[in-house]
Amino acid sequence: MPNPKLITCMLCGVDQLKIRYNAHVAVCDGIVHEYMTINEDPEDDMIEYDFGDSPSALVQQPLYTDNCGGDDDHMTDEDFATDDNYNDHSDNEDEVDQENVPEQQHIVVGATDQVNSDEEDGIYIDPWDKEPPLCTDVPFEETVWGTTQLDKHHQKSFELYSWVQDHNVSRDAYTSLLSMLNEWIVDDSFDKKPLFSPAKSEARLKKMFNLQETKYCICPGHCRLFPLTLMDDFSCGKEQFFSNGKPIASMSYFPLKRQLAYMILDQDICTSILDTVTLQPLESGEEALTDITDGTIYRTLKAHLFQNQTETNLSLALSLFVDGFTPFKGSGNSRMTIVHLVLLSLSPKERYKMKHMMQVAIIPADHTGNIYSFLTPLLRELFVLEDAGMNVYCEGGPIHVKVHLLLALGDLIGCQEIAHHTGNNSEYGCRQCRIKTTSEISPAGKGHGRYYPGTIAMSTPRSYDEFIQGMPDYGIKKATLFGQLKSFHGYSFFGLDEMHCIGANVTRKLWDMITGNFATDVNATIKLRRGPCLDIGRAIVDLGSILPSRIFEGSFRDVSKKAGLMRSVDWIMFLQITIPTLVFEQLVDEYGRNAEQVQALMSLVIGCTLSLQWEIDREDHSNIKSKHLNLWHLYMKNNMDHNLYTVNFHLLRHFAEIIEKLGPLRGYSTQSAERTIGFIKRHIKLCVRPGANTEKIIKRQLLMRNFEHMYKSDDPIGELPVNQYVIPDEDEEYEEIIVWNHHVASVTDYNAKYNLIEYLTNYWHYQFRDDRVLHSVLDNNIRIGKQLLK
Repeated sequence: MPNPKLITCMLCGVDQLKIRYNAHVAVCDGIVHEYMTINEDPEDDMIEYDFGDSPSALVQQPLYTDNCGGDDDHMTDEDFATDDNYNDHSDNEDEVDQENVPEQQHIVVGATDQVNSDEEDGIYIDPWDKEPPLCTDVPFEETVWGTTQLDKHHQKSFELYSWVQDHNVSRDAYTSLLSMLNEWIVDDSFDKKPLFSPAKSEARLKKMFNLQETKYCICPGHCRLFPLTLMDDFSCGKEQFFSNGKPIASMSYFPLKRQLAYMILDQDICTSILDTVTLQPLESGEEALTDITDGTIYRTLKAHLFQNQTETNLSLALSLFVDGFTPFKGSGNSRMTIVHLVLLSLSPKERYKMKHMMQVAIIPADHTGNIYSFLTPLLRELFVLEDAGMNVYCEGGPIHVKVHLLLALGDLIGCQEIAHHTGNNSEYGCRQCRIKTTSEISPAGKGHGRYYPGTIAMSTPRSYDEFIQGMPDYGIKKATLFGQLKSFHGYSFFGLDEMHCIGANVTRKLWDMITGNFATDVNATIKLRRGPCLDIGRAIVDLGSILPSRIFEGSFRDVSKKAGLMRSVDWIMFLQITIPTLVFEQLVDEYGRNAEQVQALMSLVIGCTLSLQWEIDREDHSNIKSKHLNLWHLYMKNNMDHNLYTVNFHLLRHFAEIIEKLGPLRGYSTQSAERTIGFIKRHIKLCVRPGANTEKIIKRQLLMRNFEHMYKSDDPIGELPVNQYVIPDEDEEYEEIIVWNHHVASVTDYNAKYNLIEYLTNYWHYQFRDDRVLHSVLDNNIRIGKQLLK
């Protein structure tokens, strides 16, 4: 029988590998024939191709097949999963100056961009430039079937499958649990039908919700991604395919339009979108910024991008997050990059729920490759979605949807790549302004780095044209492709992020200053002796055991011994809670309450805390801009060694302007992407090929979310404990605050370990602008509870 991997050329009669067929035909008749998609098989998630006018072939096989191994192996989770998943070392000044590092040129969607390569023949033409021009005036068409009645054993099978994925149950445990449950199912309501196996549940969900997964061939060296029609050799000379015809490396892409279509089908999501987009914007001079819709950027764009919205005509705002991570500990593991999107048109209470977030790809490479090449499928979708949009055909009738990308965020290196910026370790190292950095010996003493003491006044902001046209003299090497979007708005498009700036870098660096954790002798002015630092760590651990749960996002760890295990959320909590209390006390003992460095540090804490609020009024905004963060800048510039003034301390000075343009930082936080990365890392079970495993995890998550949108509602909160104390919430941020399993105690009961009277007095004193608390008698009666629900 004929070899299924060979195709017989009808011109010369010679058998050719299918992967080389087009190239061979070009030699035979001088014409290159493109593949054309003719059918999608939702069962196999693969794409079949037609050879157009080329000679007929004896055998046609799907071009790309899933050659990933199974994912049933067990994995022991890390004791402490961090959300600093891609340690960009943005404050590591010992890196090679990025101005001197050659960069692979980026592609342009719909335009020719000549790219340097290692080919001896000369200029390398990117394969995407050979693709037909992108047509953006014809809308996408998406058909989404309405909810159909499921048999009870179908419903329960899928719910169990979803629960297993959420709780990271191994496949063996799932199978054992299923076997046990099926022995118990004798109720007539199940028709005595057993629940589906994991494989059967997944297969049926894939048929119900066609994800339209597309596999793109990528360079094994992770330098770029290639169009589906590629038959050329890679410019780097690496082999593309195994001897059996399968690509050596591939990347799955899950179309954004398909994911949005299933979200639009959810009536609750549509209602939330309409409630958000129909809110009246703030008038000039109104008191508070509560979301991105209150920022000047959205208010400006609303007139021509987000107007006249109805249930059947929606214009959605999205944010993109590009963030790198390593799936396992150890330098031997390859990095991966998540391409994560959040629907900003949902209310803040809804947009960060796991089932409402979207991932279109996991790039199996770090940030040293051509990231625009990997983002090309997404960019091509965005250009169509913003111009022509898409028509979603569903049970209630068609809905026309347009989509506009308002932000592209990530870690420092991710933003550097998508902005074509030379990087924070270059002469003009800020992507927001034209501050000229200084060269200093790094605190590690291993070379020179770039630092940001600047001047008293802010440096000139980067202009819109710098990103549209490029400005190499000021560190923008060339135009960014995002500049071609209608929603692009200059440097603010790349935003600022509290997780990487405040959490992973600023607060971590502050602790290094406090402990003197530097190889060289630097003048940080806030250094404490080792004894007080150990006392702080012990106190944090002691306090962690008595604090109510569910209050804080982070975890309490001994920062004096386990700083390396701290996540960004832990560092932010450390800044807001531990520095103003435990650290402040030790600094007062060391330097005095009114010492300049103590006051400056507290100004930094207050400025960051105000910036992290969900609601920022005009007074808060003014204090962020002109008072607190500026006072810290002046102190750091005038009193500390300049090689401590790293890029993230400089970025704090831009907070006020970004908040004014985009609203509170919380409204577009990368915490959602970090949480998704943490979920993925916990579920990866293959150390050998983690990239293949992550694609399967993403696919399962998308199937579960589509199922939840159509069939599942949120699980109700279980019955509350009998012993509960309800605290009325006067600000109405929450309907109520409940302390569970509480008991009555006295402030003096804790005198042996804590001076609670002093802490409570100071707290309430800061809540009022006069001294009324200092002249009042504090009620000693308090309620103590280990569990608190807001």
